[in-house]
Amino acid sequence: MKRIACLILAIAAAGNLAATQTKRWTVDTASQLLKGTGDGVAVTLDGRLIPVPGWKETATLGAPVVLAGVVAPDGAVLVGTGHPAGLFELRGGTLKKLAKVPADQVTAMTVAPDGRIFLATTGPAAVFEWNGKKLRKAGGIEGGGFWDMAWFDGSLIVAAGSPATLYRLKPQGLERWLELPDRHARCLAPDGKLLLVGTSGRGLVLRVDAKGTIGLVADSAFTEISSLLVAPDGTIWAAAVVGAPAAPASSTAGSGAKSKGKATVTVSSIKLKLPKVNGTTASSELLRLTSTGAVLSVHRFAGQVVTTLGWDGSGVLAGTGYEGEIWRFTAKGGTRMANLDAVQVTRILAGGRFLLTQGPPAILSRKPAGEGGGTFRSAVEKFRRPVAFGRFRVDPPVKGVRIRFRSGLTSRPDLTWLPWTGWLDAAGGEVGLPPATSLQWEIAIPASKTPIAVERIGVAYREINLAPKIKSITVDEPGVVYLAAPPPTGQYIDVSHPDFNGIFTTLTTGGAGSHMTSRGKKYWRVGYRTVGWQATDPNGDPLRFSISLERRDGFVLPVRTRFDKTHIAVDTTAIPDGWYRFKIAATDAADNPAHPLSTSDVSSWFTVDNTPPRVTITRKGSRWRVEADDALSAIELAQWSRDGKRWHALAPADGILDGRHETFSFPAKAGHHLVVVRVFDRHHNRAVASAVEK
Repeated sequence: MKRIACLILAIAAAGNLAATQTKRWTVDTASQLLKGTGDGVAVTLDGRLIPVPGWKETATLGAPVVLAGVVAPDGAVLVGTGHPAGLFELRGGTLKKLAKVPADQVTAMTVAPDGRIFLATTGPAAVFEWNGKKLRKAGGIEGGGFWDMAWFDGSLIVAAGSPATLYRLKPQGLERWLELPDRHARCLAPDGKLLLVGTSGRGLVLRVDAKGTIGLVADSAFTEISSLLVAPDGTIWAAAVVGAPAAPASSTAGSGAKSKGKATVTVSSIKLKLPKVNGTTASSELLRLTSTGAVLSVHRFAGQVVTTLGWDGSGVLAGTGYEGEIWRFTAKGGTRMANLDAVQVTRILAGGRFLLTQGPPAILSRKPAGEGGGTFRSAVEKFRRPVAFGRFRVDPPVKGVRIRFRSGLTSRPDLTWLPWTGWLDAAGGEVGLPPATSLQWEIAIPASKTPIAVERIGVAYREINLAPKIKSITVDEPGVVYLAAPPPTGQYIDVSHPDFNGIFTTLTTGGAGSHMTSRGKKYWRVGYRTVGWQATDPNGDPLRFSISLERRDGFVLPVRTRFDKTHIAVDTTAIPDGWYRFKIAATDAADNPAHPLSTSDVSSWFTVDNTPPRVTITRKGSRWRVEADDALSAIELAQWSRDGKRWHALAPADGILDGRHETFSFPAKAGHHLVVVRVFDRHHNRAVASAVEK
């Protein structure tokens, strides 16, 4: 309850919940659904959620590293572990240790055509044979490591590195068969009369025939091919990840194997430009190599690293690391199938009947069809502003399907989020959460003998209407106005056809509904005062403004209402001299007629002065003395002229024009002359005085 109260208080200033139009957050496409996570629920290519048999933990292995495993011909699951290496058997739900392997880690396992089990290790690099009762070392090398094994052309082929080398197992031991142009031979996949090899360092897919001829199939943008799979239709699937960088290969192999031959291709270091996902470097990529030689990018992962591939009979299963997930792909694309309680899926066995994981190290087995059902959790929907939630609906309405919601003010769920609501009938109802800026749903689909599919999830919401904000109000210098185009009269303008509203004449640019991005060019009109303001609406609603003048004694005089621009020039000759300020009110009533919100603010005080200064001119010996006084404004300019000749500026006696009273002087001249003095105050009011020289 405390978190609910805090959430309500955090948005209490948001305003009326009934404002703005109702919108809907709808999820009904595969791209939208694939942003979420499922467990026992898969996303179909046409954007539906369907329950699928998930996986359950069958056994936990007491070893820190689990990388290799096979399903024996009799159905038992054999698993190789590391640190230290060991061989385990899972049979009928019972796990037992078969043997201790004299190495640091088991990296690969395979079943021979006659049923024997072979293990490859690193630390040291060795191959062991398990005949069901005893473990026997079949061969090894000094240095490097073994990473994968496969049966090809009647022999067991072992992938090794560094450098990337293929070994063949002979009765007398391991024989170095081929040296490849990369750092490690990482994974193997037989393809009829060819053997496919994925490398680490440059991320190559190579093909090798029985004679040892090497060909390039694909050059990935990543540095490692972690897994290869050949589908029944001949399509090659490859998982590309960021692995060990490329380095020059050594010309010699480990000394424990006999040399048969090597490729003459050399390796050079290269700088890779890895693919991007939403502007950031992709973590891994699934490639599909067609029978015609085309290399297609099926999917790029932004955070997951694909570590293993498997064929489930009609599609490719991909197990990932950093986030233990199972994805399923066809030629048309992929869907996330399960989000496992593990850090990494290290191996897919028997078409997905079993999974090996790390974090924790465990063996998972596939649940029977129709057992357990599953859940799917959406990605968080982040709204720009607080919203009030309305009704939800799941289509088609299926008995037993349930949904729940949670919300918060952050983009990711944390301790400040409200807890999940109770499970609700997915046929429809109220979300039942207070306003927030983020929402997430989770849907539960029960196990069923009949097909169940969810096609669409929709949630109604409305933005909470927030009051407009007036950021600033600026009153320009007296007489300044702005026009989009110059008037025919030059820099000083008059109003030929004023628009009268009350006592004020105003000068604006553009017609009704004009939204200029700038005020226009500056001009001057004596007696006018321009006010401009900056205002925004948090909901993006269009704003209308009311402008008024407030006198110092509290009287308020309306200038304009329902005004849609952000500056206006007001003729202040309609009011008496004195101190005034503009008041600007903004409203969003145009888009919220039933429940509008408004705000207002005032400018700084300014003077209205339409009275000219008082000017006197007197003779003092050889000079004329000029005195100028103004009731409200500072004297801005003083000039004198003799006999109608050009004007001369007068300098104030105190050296600076800054007061409402100023004195000036200029030299007198003998003869009969007419001298004229003119004085301007800050509001451009002008006074003229004259005298005759004798």
